[in-house]
Amino acid sequence: MLDEKAQVISKLQEKGVDVEEAAKAIEFDPQILKLYLSEDDYPIPGRILKKLEEAVLN
Repeated sequence: MLDEKAQVISKLQEKGVDVEEAAKAIEFDPQILKLYLSEDDYPIPGRILKKLEEAVLN
């Protein structure tokens, strides 16, 4: 799961999508998403990863 988190963070940075934009795209609280997207060992819930991949990264 942590590898997926690193990939999502990397893809968001490559596309130039900030946390506010990503949160708006998946209809999620930007403050909580910012915590999930910090580069640490805390995993992002699977449903949030899936939403990010579908809405922002495709």
